[in-house]
Amino acid sequence: CDRRQRQMCIRDSIYIETELHKNVFYTEKGTFQIYKKLDELENEFKDMGFVRAHLSFLVNMKYITQISSYVMTLTTGKKIPVPKARYAQVKREYMLYKGEE
Repeated sequence: CDRRQRQMCIRDSIYIETELHKNVFYTEKGTFQIYKKLDELENEFKDMGFVRAHLSFLVNMKYITQISSYVMTLTTGKKIPVPKARYAQVKREYMLYKGEE
């Protein structure tokens, strides 16, 4: 993504994973990386439908198909663990996002 496309790429990101001090954005068209704290990205994308599922994962809620048994399943089939301490909050945010609460 170039600078002009960055905003678009963020909206198309399925999830963001922290790997060795960099954040990898997984999109339908591939991946791109930036060096920034996931906490900062979480604040930036809060109003864009992203939820912090795990210390290392920020997930775009439009790609979640299910959250159960401490696991989040995405439309791609990827499964992301949701820690017990974060589970209720993540599930609640997802329900609010879907308009079920």
